[in-house]
Amino acid sequence: MRIVLFGPPGVGKGTQAELLANHFHLVKFSMGDLLRQEVAVSSSIGRRVESYLKQGNLVPDDIIVELVYNFLLENRERDILFDGFPRNLNQAHSLEQNLAQLGQKIDFALELYIADEEIIKRLQNRLYCSSCGRIYNCLTDPPKKKGICDVCGQELIKRDDDEEPVIRRRLDVYNSQTRLLTEYYKELNVYKRIDASGSKEQIFKRICEILDGYIDKE
Repeated sequence: MRIVLFGPPGVGKGTQAELLANHFHLVKFSMGDLLRQEVAVSSSIGRRVESYLKQGNLVPDDIIVELVYNFLLENRERDILFDGFPRNLNQAHSLEQNLAQLGQKIDFALELYIADEEIIKRLQNRLYCSSCGRIYNCLTDPPKKKGICDVCGQELIKRDDDEEPVIRRRLDVYNSQTRLLTEYYKELNVYKRIDASGSKEQIFKRICEILDGYIDKE
């Protein structure tokens, strides 16, 4: 099974991706996590993409395609969840071509959706653990101890790209580029739109109602 999970920044993709990966035993591909890891270790790719990430711009496709193809080869025998990837039509076409070379395809493209103003509110209250990567939200998913990660006990920080001007720029990029994936995946007859309002449990239940029905037929 190959699933694409996409949606605007702050919609809850990371949280739902973790829940889905654990529930359905999927290996999770997160381009955002992978790129941030490259920046953290100051690799050659990390140095190239750091400025793009800080400004909320999309990373050039030539870098993305290289990383994705290597991942597909390493995990060709496993079910995969693509978390927030692809982000534009060029990446979607490249992914489809790479999968076809391995005799595979996308089974579902799930778009999480809420209004832009709700997204801005969520992101302004988001905190991130630079040690283990756990993400919290002061409004919807706060840590047990203020400012401290539940998992590893490290201090939580606010990411540079969670300031309002950068958030609005990221939303503009999403609406002008990534949202075009909706029509693309509709044409492939794999698109589903998910209401991302409410609790993480409610959202997860909505997704599972779709995927459980598919898996039961397999």
